[in-house]
Amino acid sequence: MQTGYPRFFIPRAVDRLVEKLLNRLREESTEPLYREQQRHGLPVATRRQAHLFYDFLGCQDEAKDAGAVIQIVGLSGRGNVVFIDPTNERVFEQDRGQEPPLIGTEDIFMVTYPTQLVPAARSFWQHTGYGISSRRATFWLEWAPFFGSNPSGCFDPRILHPDANAANSWSRIKRRFLANRIYPSLDDDAASLQTSDVFLYPTGMTAITEVAAALFAIQPGAAPSCGVAVFGFLYVDTFKVLSRVLGMETRVYKYDELEIDRLENELEEGLKIDAVFTEFPGNPLLRCPNIPRLRQLSIKHWFVLVVDDTVGTCASVKLLPHCDVVCTSLTKMFSGACNVMGGAVTLAPESYYHDQLQTALLKTSSYRSWFPQDVAVMDKNSQDFVRRVIQASRNALPIVELIRGHPTVEQVFYPFGGESQEMYEFFRVRGTVYGFLLSIKFISPACAIAFYNALHVAKGPSLGTNFTLCCAYTLLAHSKELDWAAENDVEEHLIRISVGLEGRTWLEPRVKKALLAASVTVYSMATVTA
Repeated sequence: MQTGYPRFFIPRAVDRLVEKLLNRLREESTEPLYREQQRHGLPVATRRQAHLFYDFLGCQDEAKDAGAVIQIVGLSGRGNVVFIDPTNERVFEQDRGQEPPLIGTEDIFMVTYPTQLVPAARSFWQHTGYGISSRRATFWLEWAPFFGSNPSGCFDPRILHPDANAANSWSRIKRRFLANRIYPSLDDDAASLQTSDVFLYPTGMTAITEVAAALFAIQPGAAPSCGVAVFGFLYVDTFKVLSRVLGMETRVYKYDELEIDRLENELEEGLKIDAVFTEFPGNPLLRCPNIPRLRQLSIKHWFVLVVDDTVGTCASVKLLPHCDVVCTSLTKMFSGACNVMGGAVTLAPESYYHDQLQTALLKTSSYRSWFPQDVAVMDKNSQDFVRRVIQASRNALPIVELIRGHPTVEQVFYPFGGESQEMYEFFRVRGTVYGFLLSIKFISPACAIAFYNALHVAKGPSLGTNFTLCCAYTLLAHSKELDWAAENDVEEHLIRISVGLEGRTWLEPRVKKALLAASVTVYSMATVTA
């Protein structure tokens, strides 16, 4: 396998950079530790992220049992190596007696660890989205003076790539994102949004991670703890970053009204939670939670309501002021081109927690942590965001109707015609339709396999791409937890399609051909058993 989704598959450029940086540590360090060949590392963009990475690895059983040595190393583009002591915030130069270098825009931090912690480190990379991008890794490989490929010694992306003006692109993305949050909403709360209410991050999961981490920051006491509820079948990494990475006590509730009743009863009986995380609509079943009712509970019982609108998009659904925080993966439809990652957090201006969360998030969101070239690509890609959302959504509706009526299909999950259409309608922006994402449950695994194999579109993870993208969702996202997924109505052979911009004349014949293949499978099975 040569490549994959950047959080699930560490980019080859990052692997090459890590190898070179570890070699440099072996050459420069006086510690025997780095002369061992079985030392590993992964780079992140900020010192704070490195500390969280360090803490996560230190909590693993593999680290405790073997007395594993975990270190944070600051690496400057000038070639300086800084070992950071996380226990007392000291930094010290490994050699030469120099002052620690200033950590600037193009310095990175690498957490190093022994072999037994490789699986845990990769899970941290996946769940948090903290890892550096392939563009940043490539920039280091091409321009870091100590690698010998840049004799000029210049290591400033603002000079080497003047078109990648991070500050300007950052501001444009904020304004564009904010405009789509407000227009055409008539809510006073949405209209009062400011750019200071929007926080940008290098990935969507980083946005969710930072919101969750901010919950700790706003808790009273020296050693705060957090309890959260997840409402519905959330994106796999959201649940895992809450429960595994941040160690929050996490309670799970399904989407239906009975589960809201259960949550309400438990709250009335004394349950204390700090936040509820949910999605609107959910992925992959496109169900919509009862946001107004959850909002009432959040006000009465003093918890933060966090909603992920990545699938719905701010162009199609308006969730403010019915929650405290909205998280969005900009990697998906906001970019659309499938060549850059990003995330955003929007705070509701009238939220009781607004000022506290804003103060906490200001410490985590800076254009210095999002590589300038990545920001520039996101800026360019997102210029026609609303048009693409509308076009892809209009393409999806006839495909849903085509599939829904087919005899090999048991159920199509989509907001229109789904069990929670009324809730979707409550938040739907006038003039839009019902989104670009759908999932299909076939009458048998054989039909699902035949359909998937015969559908001649791009295959792989992600959604919200400008091109139609199909995946065997459950087998891809939950291969190690199929029983748990099934308990949440996400059956093993579920097929998910993210409809793109190609148009009906391109997509419908392909879908019809795939449905025919599913029908042939049914006929063949009937013939065999006859």
